Amino acid sequence: MSKIKLNVVRTSKDMIFDCVFLALTIAIWGIIAWLISRAPDIVPTHFGPSGKPDAYGSPTFIIIPSIIMTAVALFVAFSIYLPIASINLPFVEGSGNERQKKLGVLLSRIVALLILMIMLFIAVYSLGMKNHDSILPVVIILSVVFGVTIVFTILMYKAK
Repeated sequence: MSKIKLNVVRTSKDMIFDCVFLALTIAIWGIIAWLISRAPDIVPTHFGPSGKPDAYGSPTFIIIPSIIMTAVALFVAFSIYLPIASINLPFVEGSGNERQKKLGVLLSRIVALLILMIMLFIAVYSLGMKNHDSILPVVIILSVVFGVTIVFTILMYKAK
């Protein structure tokens, strides 16, 4: 493994993504606030393995995990610009290095968007849905997250 520094320079395309990402974050927070205002006094706050609620509480409880997920999404989306940013792959000198870097940046952006979508899903599932009989939506969301990560990791490894 070599010690190759990967500097990501912010282009106009990156600025557009950053602005859209921030606007999407604000819009999702608006939806969450709207869902909280319309929710009953007691809502499901935790779901068991079957997908059925096993704990109940105030609708404002959703704010705590939403703040944490927003912070993680913002970190993932913008950490690529940090000078210490690195991707834990065996980068080598040559043409594959640039491809690995582009795939790593794209993966970071997709994961950040997926975190926001999971945050929205949790809010809608807890506050906006009346029927919680199926675990299928949770399985689909988790499958997409793990699938995207695995596919990009394989693509980055093969690009070296």
